[in-house]
Amino acid sequence: MIKYIAIGLMLLASIGINAQSEENQSSEKLSLVQAIDHALKNNSDLMKANIDISISKETIKQTVAIGLPQISTTAAYQHYLTVPGQWIKNFAFQPGAPEYIFLQFQQKVNSTANISVNQLLFDGSYLVGLKATQEFLNMSKFIKNQTEAELISNVTKSYLAVVSTELNIELLNANIETVKKSLHDVTAMYEEGFTEDLDVKRLKLSLSNLEVEKQKLDNAVSFLKNALKVQIGMSVSKEIELTDKIETVDEKITMIDSDNMEKFDVSMRPEYSILDQSIRLGKLDKKRYQMGFLPRLVGFYQHQEMTMRPEFNFFESNLTPNNNWVPSDVVGLQLQWTLFDGLSTASKIREVQYKIDQAQIDLDNFKNAATMQYYNALQTIKVRVEQADIQKSNLNLANEIHEKTLLKFKEGVGSTLEISQAETELKAAQINYINALYDLVIAKIDYYNSIGKTIK
Repeated sequence: MIKYIAIGLMLLASIGINAQSEENQSSEKLSLVQAIDHALKNNSDLMKANIDISISKETIKQTVAIGLPQISTTAAYQHYLTVPGQWIKNFAFQPGAPEYIFLQFQQKVNSTANISVNQLLFDGSYLVGLKATQEFLNMSKFIKNQTEAELISNVTKSYLAVVSTELNIELLNANIETVKKSLHDVTAMYEEGFTEDLDVKRLKLSLSNLEVEKQKLDNAVSFLKNALKVQIGMSVSKEIELTDKIETVDEKITMIDSDNMEKFDVSMRPEYSILDQSIRLGKLDKKRYQMGFLPRLVGFYQHQEMTMRPEFNFFESNLTPNNNWVPSDVVGLQLQWTLFDGLSTASKIREVQYKIDQAQIDLDNFKNAATMQYYNALQTIKVRVEQADIQKSNLNLANEIHEKTLLKFKEGVGSTLEISQAETELKAAQINYINALYDLVIAKIDYYNSIGKTIK
């Protein structure tokens, strides 16, 4: 029995280890579009923006409810332990009668029940507030649109940071393999007496530096991936593999036709919508205070049933008429009109106007800044395209120089110093090209942001 139990425990442990191993090895592959889609569904800031929209909708319902009939009912029961009364002068002029007598006008048991209906007939502030709630809902939608646009831009840039660093690692790996091969060849030549020990040491040093740099980039990729996971709302413990390369992303982000690139409409920017909406809300707030000078009219209806009894006999029948429930109905209007409030409302109106003036200044400043961003983005794209083309030509030239330098060394007419220099130049050309391509894609993203559009 002990043997069978031990075997079972070993099998369970083996299954657990294999399951854990498979879980650790599994990774989710993400293209840029998939990463953006995941962020749009799971990013916490965007989720809160959607909740704000839902809150605004509920606020509209609550405001509308103020203008609907308000129905309420109340019931009361009183049982006097001691019935109150009053001493009054005796009105019976009989000999020997007391001068004052004690009378009780209240019954021992009292009960009332009523139902009332109130209907708002006119309130200028309510009408303005009803419109303001709809505009507030629009503001929530504008903020959500801005959050979404910023999220797409930030996720794209984070994605690019990862893939560009991974491309650097690929180039380093290629350089490491090349240096390893050169080191192997030079070592063999040194053993045959065709080169110096210094050549071998130079290549070893170059290989060591490349491996140290690769380790740094590996750590950087891990950090950048974790930042990307947080942005898209994914667990940091989840392994991901990015399938798009920086060249692929560059090809996917197509530019608008050059004939249309000069057309700029600042109102397409989400920030403009938010600033303009804040002015609109400010004007409605001002109008709400102004409408407060008008009277408020409410109509009401109330039905009441009341009974006053000498004792608790609600469950008895065949009672005398003085135990009956006495009904009453009343209908009326209630007018509320503030004639003077110490100039408080006038001060509030001026305060709101000052805030509107500030918002208008912010909007004017944004228009100017957005126009500057647009033209800067146009100029930056032109420069980045030229730089990417130049760096690509430089990379091709550095590859050619590196290949010829290796060939010369193998033919015995070159030196390891030339190889080291050629490898340094090649590595710099590769990095410069990656950086130029990365800057070009970022410039495209910034251009789309400047015209109020997203790359997706």
